[in-house]
Amino acid sequence: MRIAASAAAMSLAVRLARSLLRSPARPGPAQRGLISGPPQEPLGPGESVVGFIAMFAVCLGPAAWVLAHLEDYKKGE
Repeated sequence: MRIAASAAAMSLAVRLARSLLRSPARPGPAQRGLISGPPQEPLGPGESVVGFIAMFAVCLGPAAWVLAHLEDYKKGE
């Protein structure tokens, strides 16, 4: 009986491992509406500046906030 129970547990473990190791992405229908290649209309300098400012603010804004309020965080402890 112990052998049968351990074989069942082993079988369950093997099935679980196979399901976890299987690729989660399944091939499906191709997405429509995506166009590859260069843009049909090139970006102007204004759009580029706005994009760079947005990326700068999103990436460095939180770090600048923490550094600017570092003394407040030290006092909180």
